[in-house]
Amino acid sequence: MASASALPVVDLLLRGGRISTFAAPGEGPAQVQSLAIAGGRVVAAGDDEELAGLVPLAARVVQLEGRRAIPGLNDSHIHAVRGGLSWSVSLHWDGVRSLDEALAALAARARELPAGAWISVVGGWHRSQFEQRRPPSREELDAAAPDHPVYVQETYDFGFLNSAGLAACGWATADAPDPERGRLERDAQGRPTGVLTGVGAFAVPLGLALAADESTRRAGTLQMLRDFAAHGLTGAADGGGLLITPADYAPLYALWREGGLPVRMRLFMSAWDRGGELGNIDAFTALSQPDFGDGMLQVSGIGEIPHLGCHDMEGFDAFEVPQPAYRELVQIARLCATRGWRMSVHAVLDSTLSRILDAWEEVEREVGGIAGRRFSIVHADAASDRNLDRLAALGAGVLVQNRLLLKAGDYLASELWGAGVTEQSPPLGRMRERGIPIGAGTDATRANWFSPWASIWWLVTGRSLDGAGRRAPEHRLSRHEALLAYTSGSAWFTGEDDHRGKLLPGFDGDLTVPTQDPYECGEDELLQLRSDLTIMGGAITHAAGAFAGLEEGRADTRDRVRKEAAA
Repeated sequence: MASASALPVVDLLLRGGRISTFAAPGEGPAQVQSLAIAGGRVVAAGDDEELAGLVPLAARVVQLEGRRAIPGLNDSHIHAVRGGLSWSVSLHWDGVRSLDEALAALAARARELPAGAWISVVGGWHRSQFEQRRPPSREELDAAAPDHPVYVQETYDFGFLNSAGLAACGWATADAPDPERGRLERDAQGRPTGVLTGVGAFAVPLGLALAADESTRRAGTLQMLRDFAAHGLTGAADGGGLLITPADYAPLYALWREGGLPVRMRLFMSAWDRGGELGNIDAFTALSQPDFGDGMLQVSGIGEIPHLGCHDMEGFDAFEVPQPAYRELVQIARLCATRGWRMSVHAVLDSTLSRILDAWEEVEREVGGIAGRRFSIVHADAASDRNLDRLAALGAGVLVQNRLLLKAGDYLASELWGAGVTEQSPPLGRMRERGIPIGAGTDATRANWFSPWASIWWLVTGRSLDGAGRRAPEHRLSRHEALLAYTSGSAWFTGEDDHRGKLLPGFDGDLTVPTQDPYECGEDELLQLRSDLTIMGGAITHAAGAFAGLEEGRADTRDRVRKEAAA
């Protein structure tokens, strides 16, 4: 540790804690009492006595009083850009465990809005989380909001409209045609029931229900990121995804320019024109540069959908990558390899993974530029040993999400999956045997809850909310392994593991103090954890509980600091 006299003025000094540094063996102490942050980075870590000389040099001193602190959590794959656009105009059922409670929230929103205004709940929930184990009926949606069109979407699987919503979409009669790439469920008379499937069907009510001006989108994005911080997140890697266009990034970029981001954002850019994917990626990678941005926002790669024709969705249906799409995927991979871009690709099914690896290996043989460049697969739930060997040979990693938290029962009932495959999904044990890097995340905000602690609970226990099946013991992680996957593990995928995900000198000053010690709390209590204190780059982004007085932007005077330290 550098001497106090050699250090700059300290912005924040944490004392009296049990601070897990996540240092590798030989890299530094695994746990310290005190941590000093200056200029956004950790400058000293040690015992309280060792860092006592920094107290008069600190702009702020926070006493942890024995609380556990860990590096800030970093979701390695989430759809935050898309979620933020509608965050303030939608309801959120993340964590709601009763259908009665969910319907009551709809009714309360209906009382707040004028008649005719849309009410929506767009993803982030699944029927398995409700005590009743079913979605709301059309009649229940009508009763909750009889004078409002209502659209409720269950992950990417089903959409539900009430009667007013059907009418607003033009689907109230039997002669209403199915939308392209979508289907309307119909009754015996051919009339739409209000149940929808397919992205083409979802797009119609989404376009109506989520319409918002730029200021609303910006406010929603900011609120979403503050909600992330309240769970201990200091970083999130956005995976682009379906229905995202370049214009959708405007609110996030505006917050970045204003210096208003409470979470570090890393962006992976998907193709946005079906049939024009190669042109999209060619133009983007020619115009922009890899890792453009700064410590708060950075464009980190291409994906998770570099080509819409190679996307196997949730993996419930047999899928083959069409040859024309495959040939364009090869060209896109070649662009990434020759222009220095990382690439991250969605693949749930092993057959899809095989074709992606075929493309990468073809490009690697021709021009190089892939092996060791931190390419990654999103999901890899059904990855075979052969394909895991291929991933390891390329030095690629896997972004793992807790999708089975909500949908284990659906996979168990699927002809493609069943109990034998589902309990091995994803094959974390076999990934770790091969040294394949793992980054943990959620795949929110459509397909899952955004809570990192729900993902950590799932990684540790292997259980789902509905109790349907359980992942095999060899594919579960210890608590420490799960937390590593959510911190330094996630940082690997954006090439930042040399300065993010640990609490050691030279690393970003990002940390969280969970509501309970994640190493000592009950196993099921992991699911309910939040953050009492979240710090990003030395700035407080969330404070609650015992730290509620430490509001963002509030700086204690030196005199007060000295008095508190003396006391």
